[in-house]
Amino acid sequence: MESPKKSSTKNWLIGCGIGCGVVIVIGIVLVVSGVFFVKNMVNTFEESEDVLKTLTKKYGKIYDYSPSPYGSIKSSRMEVFLNTRESLKTVKEELERSIEFLSEEQKDEREPKRKSGGVLKKIRTGIGLIPRIAEYLKQRNQALLEAGMGIGEYYYIYTISYYGWLNKPITDGLPIDINDDNGFDYQHWEDEESKEIRHDLAVRRLHQMILPMLKNQQEQLLEKSQQEQISDAWAKALEQEIKALESNRYRLIWQDGLPEVIVSSLRPYKHRLESSYSPSLNNIEMIIEQH
Repeated sequence: MESPKKSSTKNWLIGCGIGCGVVIVIGIVLVVSGVFFVKNMVNTFEESEDVLKTLTKKYGKIYDYSPSPYGSIKSSRMEVFLNTRESLKTVKEELERSIEFLSEEQKDEREPKRKSGGVLKKIRTGIGLIPRIAEYLKQRNQALLEAGMGIGEYYYIYTISYYGWLNKPITDGLPIDINDDNGFDYQHWEDEESKEIRHDLAVRRLHQMILPMLKNQQEQLLEKSQQEQISDAWAKALEQEIKALESNRYRLIWQDGLPEVIVSSLRPYKHRLESSYSPSLNNIEMIIEQH
């Protein structure tokens, strides 16, 4: 006699238009390939973790990074950032296609008719999504390591460029919740309450990353000001921003507008920044834990 779990799974598949023969085939494929799939997935995560450890050892943790005390971002650092993102084009597009497919399937899930091929593709895409994410992060971190940029600097430029200057929504991202157990669940992300929760969680996490960076920046600025002339306008703007962030943990960095010294660093790269941004991968960029 079938267990309730197996029976419900079978009914779900048949309800999607899949016959009993295909149900058996799916079972055989998952059993036969499962060992290899899990092994490959574990290997991908281990490799991704190893690269991150090397990157952290060389450049420190995210909150160790200190932006330039002068406020500007050197053109050479913008080139490293953009070249890194552009080098990920192939793996980025593969991941975007998977997310787009799963997102479409989520929207159409109430349709009464389905083709078995579509469901099989959804299963393959779904079980392959997490290792694809791990592969994307591994390649990104490897590219940063080879180019000479730490993850803290990458996150700083990412935040300043996309959220602070181009006003990209911090809640952009795949309509699938990546959880701490390396799984994923579909969410009803379009209602107002969910949007508010997502926004607050994203801003809070970013706040924890960025505020220490600005304090590092201010510390360097104070040291430099004892030896050379520093713009009073910039020093005051930085001080005020730090105080604003300290008083409101749900404040987005420079949400009242970027200082001109930062904008002037970004302006020559506007087109490349726009073209390198991926709305569907935005929240994937931030799923990283440093130990």
